Order: sequence, then C-alpha cells, then structure tokens
Amino acid sequence: MSRGQVNEGKGQARLDPVTRRALLVEAAATVFHGRDPNEVGFEEVADAAGVSRSLVYNYFGDRAGLTAAVYIHEVEQLDQQLRRAADGKLPVEVRLRRIVRRYLVFARDNPDVWNLITSIGSLPHPAIQEARRSRIAAIATTWGRGPRSELIVCSVMGYLEHGAQHWLDTRQCSLDLAAKQLYGMLWGGLAGARAEAGLPPTRTAAAAR
Repeated sequence: MSRGQVNEGKGQARLDPVTRRALLVEAAATVFHGRDPNEVGFEEVADAAGVSRSLVYNYFGDRAGLTAAVYIHEVEQLDQQLRRAADGKLPVEVRLRRIVRRYLVFARDNPDVWNLITSIGSLPHPAIQEARRSRIAAIATTWGRGPRSELIVCSVMGYLEHGAQHWLDTRQCSLDLAAKQLYGMLWGGLAGARAEAGLPPTRTAAAAR
C-alpha cells in the first residue's frame, strides 16, 4: 500500500476529496504552528497527514496554495468569533467595542493561530493575497458591499491586527485598557483615543493661536 492510501485500505472507504482536503489543511496548520511558513516543506505536511507528498501537491499545487489554504482555515476561527461579537441587533458602537475586545482576547488565547494569521497574511504571493482579499470582500458585505466598504474593512483589520500585536509584544497595559484605547481611536479618532485613556483633550490649531 502506498503512503497515499494510508487509512484507506481494504474494507475502509476512501475519503472524499472535500474531507481529504480538510484533513490535509488541518495537518498542515499543525505543522505550521510556531514555524516560519517558508520553512515548512510538503514532505513534513505529508508525513503529518499520513499521505504521499504527491497527494499534497495534487490538492494544493505549490507551497503558496497550501499556505493560502492554511491561512483561510486559521482565520476562520477568528472570523467566527468576530461574527458572534458583531451581533446586528446591537448598536454600532457596542458592536465595535465587542469586535475590538475579541481581537485582543483571540490573540492572547490563541497565540499559534494568531501568529500564523499575521505572518501568512503579510506574505506577498498572489494566492495568499487573493485569499486575504476574498476575506476582506466577505466581511465588507456586512458594511454594504463595494470598494468603499472594502477599504474600511481593510483599514480596520490592519489597525486591529497591528494594535493587538503591539499589545501582545509589550503588555504595557491591561487588556481592558488596550481595548478601550483601540476602540476610542476607531470611533473618535485621536481625540477619542485620548478620552478613552483618560487623557486631557489635545489643543486644536485654532486654540493654539
């Protein structure tokens, strides 16, 4: 029996392509955790999944195709939590507060997944960037669709990803305070961020004259 037929031997049903692909992505995500995606080879993924290297190639084509699939798989865990936080029945400002906090909580509680999302999402390969664009377009549907909605979503995602990463790296304040400041910046700009942090308002140009 070839390695590509492991667990599909005599008396056992061969896995359908959708199930097989999902299992390969899960195996790859496990191998990727704590690693630079560029350092992970198909052979390692094949070994983790108990299949042949050629089977992995058949499903994903190249490293970028596999990496993009892992990105989509991992980021869906975050998006599921964000969808629950963004309850459409709540006021917009409440939803935004919940989304900001959920980013921080997810990053804190799922460091391996978070690191993969941020590291893969920044890779320049077209397949990976297309996966990121597809995610932005899907999220933008809740904002009214169209290029302007996608611009808003892309900007907010980038802001929260970088903000959450900085908080993780420094832990210079509590999660609650970090959430308040990030929300304040999104909702009220610099003045809002200062207000959420309990800082005095900045002087305007007119007041400075």
